[in-house]
Amino acid sequence: MVVKLLGMFDLLSGIVLILLRFNLIKWVGLFFAAYLILKAILFIRDITSFIDIIAGIFIILAVLGIFNILSWIFVIWLLQKGILSLIS
Repeated sequence: MVVKLLGMFDLLSGIVLILLRFNLIKWVGLFFAAYLILKAILFIRDITSFIDIIAGIFIILAVLGIFNILSWIFVIWLLQKGILSLIS
């Protein structure tokens, strides 16, 4: 149950990062950036936690208006991670 909830939040984080590309819902972006960074700190022993920290930083950069090709990589990362968590 917890895995599916975290997967849903990862999926929403990816969607929010896409919406930030179009300068939408910036305050929600800060929430999901904080979520990813805090979750990564809680599970710091896992290698994917380091990627989540970087994804959180990229969401913060997207809130500030900086969106580049690496941001799309993190969109794909968050969406696939969320979908796989929901399927499992």
